[in-house]
This record gives sequence, C-alpha cells and structure tokens, in this order.
Amino acid sequence: MTNAKLKLIILILGVAIMTLFSSPARASSQAVTASAPLTIQILSAQTLSGTAGDFVTVEGQLQNTSQIPVTDVTIYLSLVDLQNKLPVDLEDWSAEKGQYIGSVDPGQTLPLRWKIHFVKAGDYSIAIVADTGGNNMPLISTITHFQVSPKRNLNPGQVLPVAFGIPVLLLLLFAFLNYRQTIKHS
Repeated sequence: MTNAKLKLIILILGVAIMTLFSSPARASSQAVTASAPLTIQILSAQTLSGTAGDFVTVEGQLQNTSQIPVTDVTIYLSLVDLQNKLPVDLEDWSAEKGQYIGSVDPGQTLPLRWKIHFVKAGDYSIAIVADTGGNNMPLISTITHFQVSPKRNLNPGQVLPVAFGIPVLLLLLFAFLNYRQTIKHS
C-alpha cells in the first residue's frame, strides 16, 4: 500500500470518527452538562405552608460550582396548582417578578428571596427556575410541595353587620313609631 493511500484511509477514518462523536445526541448531552455548574436550592421548604391570606418568604440560593463565570442569569419562580394541574399566575399571588442576576462568579453563592401572598387554599408545588445566556435548557431547583389552608372567617364579606343590623334597625323603628303612637293617644 502506498503512502498516499494510507494517508487517505487515515483521513477517512478520522472524519468518520469525528462525525460519530459529534452527533446531535452527543452535542445535546454536552449542552446539558455545560449548564450543570449552577445549582439552585429552595431553603424555606419547611416554612412554606400556611393559611390563605398569609404572606410568606420563599428563600433559596444559587451557587456556581464551576471554575468559570456563568453569565446572563435570570431567575424566577414557577408555581403550580396541583388540584387543577395548572400553573398559577404569580401576579395574583403578589409575587415579585423574575430577578436578573447577571454574572455569577466561580464558587459564588447568592441568596434568593421572594415574598408571596397565599391567595387561595389548595395544594401547590413551587420551583426556582434559572435561565442562563447561551443555553436553551433552563436550570431548575427541586420541586417543593406545600399546602395553603382555607381561612376561617366568621364574617365573610362583612355580611354580619348588615344581616343583624337591618332587623335591629327595623325593630327600633317600629318600637319608636309605636311609642309615638301611644304618646299621641294618651
């Protein structure tokens, strides 16, 4: 075999091996691995349950575990109503919008904090989601489940003053009219 033929066979084998190792499946697994340097945790999982009407703070942390900075980081909450199997509009829950972090340096840990208002009783799950620049896969914390108990209100909608007040006012009016009538006839 000549030297030129041997070089051509090695070149063809090299291209075939490179094509095999740079397949789309391999590239997507590398993209997922490249996004793994950030870890997100919800720290307030034990204190999330409450009663409708309560205000609570969702606390978490974002940590860069790699040796390179992660840039263009935006984080936000994702809330799901487990009973209805629907996402919850965070504006209804008075939650703060997403937070633009910018860059997270290697080894840096950042605290995360949102104030939310429990609007409706039910079972919910919450997670913190991070979107990083140049990545088409979001990063997500573990999902935390919590319950919101119904608010016990003996006077919903302030109905009791009206329900008791009008009959009392009518009784007083009739008593006054009756009193006036008896004074006139006496």
